[in-house]
Amino acid sequence: MPISSLYFFKYHINLLAKDHISFRSYKGSALRGMFGYVLRKLACTMKKRNCHGCLLRSNCVYAYLFETPILEDDPDYKRYRNAPHPYIITPPLIKEGHISPKTQFSCELILIGKANDYLPYFVYTFSEMGKLGLGTKRREFRLINVETISLDGSKTEVYNTRDNRLKFPNSPITYKDIATKRLNKDYLTLCFSTPVRIKDKGDLLSTSIPFRLLIERLYERATLLSHYHCGSEKRPCRDKFLEVADKVKIKYNCLKWYDWQRYSKRKGPMKLGGLVGHITYEGSLEKFYPLLRVGEYIHVGKAVTFGLGKYSLE
Repeated sequence: MPISSLYFFKYHINLLAKDHISFRSYKGSALRGMFGYVLRKLACTMKKRNCHGCLLRSNCVYAYLFETPILEDDPDYKRYRNAPHPYIITPPLIKEGHISPKTQFSCELILIGKANDYLPYFVYTFSEMGKLGLGTKRREFRLINVETISLDGSKTEVYNTRDNRLKFPNSPITYKDIATKRLNKDYLTLCFSTPVRIKDKGDLLSTSIPFRLLIERLYERATLLSHYHCGSEKRPCRDKFLEVADKVKIKYNCLKWYDWQRYSKRKGPMKLGGLVGHITYEGSLEKFYPLLRVGEYIHVGKAVTFGLGKYSLE
């Protein structure tokens, strides 16, 4: 199965607030926006407003991470505007809309496949972001260290500011490793800690998520990531994988709508609300369990690079 080629790395980027940092809404918007702004300043040599048509696009770290182009001879060139981006930045999941001075906080970073080659860019960009500041009044913070998180949850430091040396982790988290764990019950609860945005026939789901649609979106995302970033050459038959998904039903639904808005220099105000809370499915789940566990890392739905669509299984 092509999805078996999928692999990724999980990191915690540990930071320290120098001043009081306040956020208007979802913290992931401020983090992702500042990250993109700083990375572009560091990486872009042509200083173009748009990556499309740039001579260096195919060899640019910014274009790879933020535009992720699909070549014109690719079978999916007309179907997708871009390939799925190979990174996710999840903000600190705290309820408070601020971070107090001298308080340590962490961001979760997922790098998929060959995107891990650009880990030094992420580390350096976060270091430079601290000098420019974060939040509504651009308050400064500093990078403390970076840790890699293994499948069993153990942590290993790969970078600290004391010696300024970066060590690449040797072992990624793979689909094959995740697939070894079995499910011993006929129900599962997904707890969404950040808003999930899934569309059905052009409209955002606003009350619940049918299981088949969830698996369809998650399977599509996982296979595209595997194909474009992890070296999988084949694209599988989705319908065959989804054959028994309709038999899984919603047992309990406690999802609710969470609305928030971000501002983009290119697009202006953007509403990016989604569903948060938990939903329980019941039925023949064993076949889909590895994919659902992978989804805990790669997220599901739209705008996942902001950290949206993050869930945990219970």
